[in-house]
Amino acid sequence: MARDDYRHGRLRENAKKEARYYILIYVLFLMSIFILTLLSSCKSGTILEPQVYPDSIRYASVFNEIIDIDSSVHWYSRVYEGSGWCYYHHRYEEIKIVRR
Repeated sequence: MARDDYRHGRLRENAKKEARYYILIYVLFLMSIFILTLLSSCKSGTILEPQVYPDSIRYASVFNEIIDIDSSVHWYSRVYEGSGWCYYHHRYEEIKIVRR
């Protein structure tokens, strides 16, 4: 009977060590996934891309700046006939090219 108790006690100690080992591996795995996610999120471009501010003349050179007949300013990335996104007003606008 004494031998069985010794074996069961020994088995419980080994099981505890094994459980601690697997918990440690699991925690290290979660930490590595968290760190990789944190590092890769900076490369997505959303943080590092410049924002468009209509008040600023610093970004006006990136766009084609068009001054309308009524002296309103528009910023387009490409100017062509039809509908185009105005970065100054943040909406689609109809573009018609008029030669003077």
